[in-house]
Amino acid sequence: MPRIAAPTVAEHHRMRRASVVAAARTVLGNDGVPGVTPAAVARGAGLARSSVYQYYPSSAALLAAAVEAMFAEAAERIRDDLARADSPREQIRAYVRAAVTTATDRCGPFHGLTGLVLPEPCRARLRELHEQLAEPLRAAVAASGAPAPEITSALVLGAVASAANLVQNGHDLDDALARTLDFVENGLPGPG
Repeated sequence: MPRIAAPTVAEHHRMRRASVVAAARTVLGNDGVPGVTPAAVARGAGLARSSVYQYYPSSAALLAAAVEAMFAEAAERIRDDLARADSPREQIRAYVRAAVTTATDRCGPFHGLTGLVLPEPCRARLRELHEQLAEPLRAAVAASGAPAPEITSALVLGAVASAANLVQNGHDLDDALARTLDFVENGLPGPG
C-alpha cells in the first residue's frame, strides 16, 4: 500500500494536487505553454507521470489548472493591495502597480498566453478570468467620479497591458510602472 504524506488520504490528495499545479506553473514560466506536459510536470513535482494523470488527464487540463491558479493568486494580490488604499484614486494606483507587476511576472497569469491559439472554450474562460481581474479597477474608477467609467477603465487596462508588454520586451519595470502611473494619473479628473 502506498504511503501518504498527510494525516488523511484526502489531505494527501490535496497536497499532491497543489504540488502538481505548482509544478505546472513553474514549467509554464520556464518553458512556455508547449512545455506543460504530464512528463515535465511530474518531474517538477517529483512524482511518477502516472501520478499526474490521477489528477489531470492531459496537458490541456494541466495548463488550465495552472492558469486558474495564477489568476486566483493575481486576483487575491490585487484585492489585498486595493484594500490597503485609502481612496478610489489610490485604489486605481494600487491596481496599476499590482496588475503591471503581476503581468510581468515570469510565472504570472499572462506569461506565454498572449497570441496563443486556444479552443474557443479556453478563450472564453480566459476572457472571463480577465474580466474578473478587471472588476476591482472598474469599481474604483466608478467610485472616483471619473466620467464614462467604462471607457476610463478600458483605457487604464490598455495602459497596464502596454506597460507589461514594454517590460516583457526588456524595458525596466520600475520606469514602465512610474510612467504608466503618471499617464493614468493625468487621465483622471480632479485632484490626485
